[in-house]
Amino acid sequence: MEDDFRLATSRALHDDHMASSALLDALENLLAKGGRGMPDLDSDEARDVLSRLSTAIPHEVHVHFAFEEEIFERLAEEGEDEIGRVLTEEHRVILPVADRVAEMSGKALEHGMTEMQWEDYRSHAAELIERLQAHILKEEKALLPIIEEVLSAEDDLEYSERYAAMAA
Repeated sequence: MEDDFRLATSRALHDDHMASSALLDALENLLAKGGRGMPDLDSDEARDVLSRLSTAIPHEVHVHFAFEEEIFERLAEEGEDEIGRVLTEEHRVILPVADRVAEMSGKALEHGMTEMQWEDYRSHAAELIERLQAHILKEEKALLPIIEEVLSAEDDLEYSERYAAMAA
């Protein structure tokens, strides 16, 4: 995906997208390791993926979506409101699935999983992968170019500082 953005705000969102895509790839690999069965959830690789999911979603994904929704308001002021409406709706669909995967990942780290729990997890995780990867692609191809076009240097400084504070 494109990564030569001139604005710090676009670069920060892009970097988050790439980190999320890498985590989704790791999750997809974990799902594939088990085939239709459950992989070894005590392996270092599985524990790393489950740990990252249980922490990244509640903090990083929620902060990322909330920040984007602030930017959508600014874009709407410039007549670019459709992208914000579409992506906000996607946020509302993705977050409950993401939260469920995060919760289940945390519980799996503490207590393991039964085969039935794994099937439920696998289903939610597959839905998260599908929805969030498509969402990231849409933001990379549509949202970030609009941000690059609409935000002034002053807006960029304000938003990038605000995002850094939110993410801290």
